[in-house]
Amino acid sequence: MKSWHRYAITMVGGIAVGLGAAWWFTGGGLTDGAIVNGPWTTSLGFGTKATDPITRAAVARAGLLALPAKETVYWSAKTDAAGAPLDGNCRYGLSGKPLDARWWSVTIYDEAGYLVANPANIWSVNGANVTLDGKGEWRVTIAPTTPADGAWLPGTKGQPFHLTLRMYNPGPGFRADPVKAVLPQIVQEGC
Repeated sequence: MKSWHRYAITMVGGIAVGLGAAWWFTGGGLTDGAIVNGPWTTSLGFGTKATDPITRAAVARAGLLALPAKETVYWSAKTDAAGAPLDGNCRYGLSGKPLDARWWSVTIYDEAGYLVANPANIWSVNGANVTLDGKGEWRVTIAPTTPADGAWLPGTKGQPFHLTLRMYNPGPGFRADPVKAVLPQIVQEGC
């Protein structure tokens, strides 16, 4: 074999290994953050120049137009409170108290990072469209079928999903200790 063939094969192999490694390292999405709070994970470095290159690549790959943490904190959850992966066949209760932020939303995405396709065309709930009960708490049902009452995020049967919680202008209490912030609970209620 001629020497230029060996160089070409080595170069193509090196590029393939490098691209494959980069794709694998950035494939965790935004769930590999440094801060863990129940099933939710985040990094306060999203949207800043100080973020490491792998996190910046993961943010770019996820298609997130990330703002710095003083403006928006992005939480991601791929599991419920018990640690089981979120499954579109199951019914979940997503609940909590009003969050320490000017505005917040929870959006449902499929494994590829796209909005979950559903005939109701509902992908998100936010602090302005959930109702507080007598205890000052809100509740959203995540399920493939419409609940009898209350707010609903449609899951799709046979399709795993993940949730993204966006907190816009988080308050000083949250910023003081995000690990101890009171975030929504994700509890499986049946499959």
